[in-house]
Amino acid sequence: MKIKIKRNIYICIISITSVACNLNQQKPQIVNLGDEENYIVLADTLVSDVVILNPDNDEWTDYCLRKLDKKTLVNEIFKSVYEGKLAPYEFFNNNPLSIEDIKTLENDPEFSKSNIGKVQFEEAWYFDATNQKMVKKVHSIMLAYEIYDLNGEVKGYKPAFKVYLK
Repeated sequence: MKIKIKRNIYICIISITSVACNLNQQKPQIVNLGDEENYIVLADTLVSDVVILNPDNDEWTDYCLRKLDKKTLVNEIFKSVYEGKLAPYEFFNNNPLSIEDIKTLENDPEFSKSNIGKVQFEEAWYFDATNQKMVKKVHSIMLAYEIYDLNGEVKGYKPAFKVYLK
């Protein structure tokens, strides 16, 4: 009986060691970003939300947003959509939106450009370990505006639309 247990333990140890030694460790992908080479891909697509309107007058949020020109960000995206430089898409199903859809959004009493309070980025992150540089490339931007409860308090964000950058 003891011999069977020892044999089974040895078989388990050999199996685990064999599997562990043969695990294919993924090497970092190296890319060339124009003039710069040897960037390691840290994330080919990462989604990050940034609150760009301080609904609670929080001091830390004010500090974080102190250098953001929110009005220009929002106006440039809308301008690019109206000029046909960027195509708007519905956030949830990624269906294309027309200029009429954007005009309808702007006429909605719940919507206001000044209430755009969140931006969601889909981006890639690259790191050059040799030169200690990091580059982020934004694939898409989604604008979301604040929606309020009956007391006038922010209860969440509603996506306006999403654009893909070239």
